[in-house]
Amino acid sequence: MAAVVSLMAAQAQQHVEFKWHRAYGVAGFDYSTNINQLEYGDKASFADVYAVYGWQIRKESGIGFGVEYKMDLTGGYSQLPIFIELRSHYLRNQLSPFTSVYVGYSIPLGMTGGTDKLVQIRKGGATWGFNVGVRYAFSRKFGVNVFFGYQGIFLDAVDLIDNGMLQESRRVLMQNAKVGIGFNF
Repeated sequence: MAAVVSLMAAQAQQHVEFKWHRAYGVAGFDYSTNINQLEYGDKASFADVYAVYGWQIRKESGIGFGVEYKMDLTGGYSQLPIFIELRSHYLRNQLSPFTSVYVGYSIPLGMTGGTDKLVQIRKGGATWGFNVGVRYAFSRKFGVNVFFGYQGIFLDAVDLIDNGMLQESRRVLMQNAKVGIGFNF
């Protein structure tokens, strides 16, 4: 990521204004991990893939619909958040800081554990978050961005299963820190 940021800074003098007032797309990868203690003492780390399709309302801002596949490295908290995003770019230059805020619903996908204990999301819940980063436009139709952000996920029912028997079910709030790279088109 340092090399990408250095390249962006070195090329910042050129004026390439990214497209505006039309459809846009963003796709990329990020890594996130929870920063709070989960209900069952678990730690969740995610390798995420996401895509957003939207419409530029103005040169600086747009609204989009997105989906993200959050693959928990242990499998128990894997999810599929779907969301609506508001994205803002603050400069009309080749190098532009941006923010995005989003809200949606997270659909559960998996379970984890060994032979004795399993954790399973039975019922998904609300998701929300924000990202702060910088976009570098290689042309009017293609750019690369790097970002860091926060994502909250409130799961309505997470079950703890021990020896095939349901032990307890709780609501779980996940607070995730994330860092990633994306491609704007």
